[in-house]
Amino acid sequence: MPRQQRQQQGGSAGDQRRLQIVAAAQDVIAQKGFEGFRVREVADTVGINIATLHYHFPTKEALVAAVVHSIVGRLDRVPPPAENGPLDPPAYLSAHMHFVLDQFETQRGQFVVLNELYTRAVRDEAMRRTLDAGDTAWKDYLLGILRAGQDGGHFRADLDPDAAAILITGFLKSLLLHPGLTTDSARHAADELLRSLAPAS
Repeated sequence: MPRQQRQQQGGSAGDQRRLQIVAAAQDVIAQKGFEGFRVREVADTVGINIATLHYHFPTKEALVAAVVHSIVGRLDRVPPPAENGPLDPPAYLSAHMHFVLDQFETQRGQFVVLNELYTRAVRDEAMRRTLDAGDTAWKDYLLGILRAGQDGGHFRADLDPDAAAILITGFLKSLLLHPGLTTDSARHAADELLRSLAPAS
């Protein structure tokens, strides 16, 4: 997923407190949905008063935006390049997709939160803008890989990179819409999608 500015590890006590607040907010949204999301409950979970929470996040919208950026920041990471050199575009794209699937298997709560927020965005303009920014950055990240792969002959010459990016993001964002989907089935579907990008042999 897209590259976002992230908190550095360590940092000040204020940075650590912000991370605690964001993590607690994510848990509350995952458990109770956006409709049941209350910043006071987040403050109680972290063990601070509401004034302290508002010092770090003046509005509920600012806190939700921080949750989105935190999740996206975790999902856009991929394994480092192989020791013998950078990954080629198909391998890099595969690593990205399978990393997201790893997160879906081990950290499913963050997908629950994103789906909850995407549903809310249908009728909440501020939420839509927050998510649109992340989606645009994610698409731009994928476009860089797809265009490099196409230029290098790794992907089909007739490939539409914009359409391919939409297919990839749509697939990964829809994982929770298939309740019976197994990890193996999801990985097989990802591999099929990747194969559809390759030039005919």
